Amino acid sequence: MKDFEYFKINEYEDYILLTSNRDVYFLYDEIYKKLANNENKTILVDMFYRNGFSFNRFMEIVFKKDQEPFSRIINIRMISDDIKNNSREFFKSNTELLNNSLLSKNVKSFILSSC
Repeated sequence: MKDFEYFKINEYEDYILLTSNRDVYFLYDEIYKKLANNENKTILVDMFYRNGFSFNRFMEIVFKKDQEPFSRIINIRMISDDIKNNSREFFKSNTELLNNSLLSKNVKSFILSSC
């Protein structure tokens, strides 16, 4: 099972969607490799699979050459609807993955029944 999916929404927005319960801090190297040829890169991570709709659903990781990555929580209001909708559609299309998550039954039902 993959730990995350990489999405490029448009030329300005790309992000990582967690698809496992592994701690994102242990995935930094794998994420950085996925962003090949980007010595300095900032990437958004949607942690819905682990955190549901909580305040810490989104984080940003800043990668800089020869430095430890830096991360911070991002307010959900700062995230485009395209990204939120893409994540929802991904889990609606991958129901087995959603059902295997630790999310509550109500959150799973909400995702599966949302438009």
